[in-house]
Amino acid sequence: MRNFLNEPPNIDFLKIKKQGYIFSILLVTLSLAIIFTKGFNFGLDFTGGTSIQVRFTEPVHIGDVRNALRTVNLQDSVIQEIGTDKREYEIRVSLKKGKSAEIYAKVKKALDEKFKGKYEIRKMDYIGAVVGEELRKASVYSIIAVLVAILIYVSYRFEPVFSIGAVIPLFHDAIITLGIFALFGIEVNLAVIAAILTVLGYSLNDTIIIFDRIRENIKIRGKKNLQLLVNQSINENLARTIITSGTTLFSVLALYLFGGESLKGFALALLIGIVFGTYSSIYVASPIIVDLERFLRKKTSGSKAEKEKAPQV
Repeated sequence: MRNFLNEPPNIDFLKIKKQGYIFSILLVTLSLAIIFTKGFNFGLDFTGGTSIQVRFTEPVHIGDVRNALRTVNLQDSVIQEIGTDKREYEIRVSLKKGKSAEIYAKVKKALDEKFKGKYEIRKMDYIGAVVGEELRKASVYSIIAVLVAILIYVSYRFEPVFSIGAVIPLFHDAIITLGIFALFGIEVNLAVIAAILTVLGYSLNDTIIIFDRIRENIKIRGKKNLQLLVNQSINENLARTIITSGTTLFSVLALYLFGGESLKGFALALLIGIVFGTYSSIYVASPIIVDLERFLRKKTSGSKAEKEKAPQV
């Protein structure tokens, strides 16, 4: 490991770039097909529902509240602690589970069985579907805004070719993450959207670091053998990529396993994003730079050849 960290390996990553393209295109196509045919399991934030605020007379663990709701099949509700004394919680139940009056009765029944005389329901609110629809639109707009901002930023910092190479993998990562959520019917809420936006930033950071090394190597050696140069740049950053992605992955895995029910969707989106973000920075972003540069060079050479062949007037 010491030699690996100090001396970059010589792995030919771009040797299988065609297979990488095929694999990515298949994943993105399948993800889009699943998203458009099956759709998403939108959570309370997007569909509307009932919010019930409960105050206990003594500290109660969030897991005990969820277990109590399990008896009335509401264990998948969003339960959030209010304050820090573990006495007050907000229970949010999706509109799909029933009308507000029915939900209120079920929650009261479950809490009576577990905490009779040791709690009070302080208030109940109805969250309309109109608000959920507005949040859904705002989420889509926020993702689009991030992608456009990244395109402008990378175009300013690097060449236009690099900006295309940076943005396409972000679409790739976001679509695959959402496709997996749609496939397994995992709830999509605001926390998941926040995780996807975090993943876009993480993936971009990994890509930008490789791009920085590519740019430095271009300054020294030029673009004569760009594929070899890109391969070298990836290898030079490989130790950092493995250490950063590995430590982040283990941290998020711990969050997924031990963070509780309400954080599972958020942590899962991060897990998927970290894996595919690392993959796309090597096997999508980097090959795109090589192929786009090669295409532009051929186009420029072809234009020059046509001008030279053109009859002089």
